[in-house]
Amino acid sequence: MEQANCPISNNTNAPPFLKVADRLSPAGTANWQLVRDPESSLIYLSPRPDETEITAYYPALSYAPFLTLKAAKSPGDILYLMLRKISLQWKASLIDTRGPSLSSDSKILEIGCSTGELLDTLRRKSRIPAENCLGFEKDRRSASHARETFGISVQTTDFCDSLLSGRFDRIIFWHTLEHIHRINDTLEKAVQHLGKNGVMVIALPNAGSFDATLYGKHWVAWDAPRHLYHFTLETLGKLLNRHGLEITSMRPFIPDTFYNCIYSERNISREKGGLGLIHLARGIIKGMRGTAAGARHNELSSTLVYTIKRTQQKN
Repeated sequence: MEQANCPISNNTNAPPFLKVADRLSPAGTANWQLVRDPESSLIYLSPRPDETEITAYYPALSYAPFLTLKAAKSPGDILYLMLRKISLQWKASLIDTRGPSLSSDSKILEIGCSTGELLDTLRRKSRIPAENCLGFEKDRRSASHARETFGISVQTTDFCDSLLSGRFDRIIFWHTLEHIHRINDTLEKAVQHLGKNGVMVIALPNAGSFDATLYGKHWVAWDAPRHLYHFTLETLGKLLNRHGLEITSMRPFIPDTFYNCIYSERNISREKGGLGLIHLARGIIKGMRGTAAGARHNELSSTLVYTIKRTQQKN
């Protein structure tokens, strides 16, 4: 384990914010400490598994992004996969429209591409050849699935350690930035490979959302110890500013509101008991409330999708 520092202020020893359980642990009782930096207001995990230890906390057969690799059995898993299929086109449209239109000449990079569905959907939508697409995914089984199923080039090395060349019209972090230990190094390298008119698209759980406040320690998107950082619009802006980047737009991604509410209800069910279908119904109802709150104020949305551009040109 390692003590973490705030990637914005570089401060150490931030005061405790909240203790949360690992939702994937057998008993759901492994408690992890979240802290909040008093200078930047960023919430993050400390202490945390280091880069050599974290792999043990990503069981491929129970972690949602890898569900493609198994047959889903629970109602929540089945619903997740249904929503995932529906939402892929939505995600691809969001990414496509966040900057200059993509074409067959465009190059796209996804960091943390999981099993490759989003990268493949985006390239097919914009008619981008597979050779113009590159993914990074540390889970070897997921990377192999992406290569064999979609013909996409996927590297399993850490993005920071890769020998990358060229520039990209889109660099995508879809629910991955919050997982990255060397977050400043990663962003700095991404900036170096961002095309002149390129944009980054970053999707993140929103620690200031309606459902984060509603569920407290049971909010599924704390997802300790896999989620290392928990951003809001304000704290993400501060981090990006260190790298000559700025947020130019943001919008909610509604399917994640229902996912987060349904799985937060599952966390409550594990701790307090109760029928699964009742918690599923409650999750759907609260998802509707969260969607309405996000429609009134984007900053209350469960997931925010940010468009990122340079504030200054880097050669």
